[in-house]
Formats: sequence, C-alpha cells, structure tokens
Amino acid sequence: MLENSIWTQFHTERTIRETLAEVLAIDAVQISSDESELYAMIKRHLTKKELKLFIMTEAGIDDAAIQAKTGIEADAYEKAKRKVYSKLKSKKISDELKALA
Repeated sequence: MLENSIWTQFHTERTIRETLAEVLAIDAVQISSDESELYAMIKRHLTKKELKLFIMTEAGIDDAAIQAKTGIEADAYEKAKRKVYSKLKSKKISDELKALA
C-alpha cells in the first residue's frame, strides 16, 4: 500500500512508526509495526493538505517549498502546522495507536 503513497515520495529512510514515536515522544515498541495500518490511521485523522504538510515537514523539506506544494498561505502556515501536530498528539489518536499495537 505504501509503495505509491506520498510517504514514500519524501521518506526513504524513516518509517511512519519511527516518525510517530518521535513526534509523540513514546517508545516505538508501543506502536504497531504495520506501516500500512499506521498510514491509514493518520490518513483518517488528517485532511489531504494536513497529511502532506506533516509528511513534508518530517522529511525536512523547506517551509517555502511546503507552502508552495500544499497551497497554504505564509500567514496561515504556522497555524496549520500547529493544528496538525495538536491533532496527532490528541488523546483520540493516542488511544487508536494503543489499540493497534
């Protein structure tokens, strides 16, 4: 499933599992090792723009390039970025990750 996903366009070395563990500040063993399942879970909770913003940010892409690729204006970019990370750190997603493990 991940072969043609946006994740593989920007991440060649890091997995979704490693990235989520780092973002959520938890141990990777607490997260499911099924990458497809994790990608589907993130995709369910984020809009397409938010998903693209998250993936590109975690890949270390320049902010200006992310803004151009996602179509988010510069003044709304920081707000959108905060919203994405607050969604990912929400109890709803934490509970779902624990259920997947």
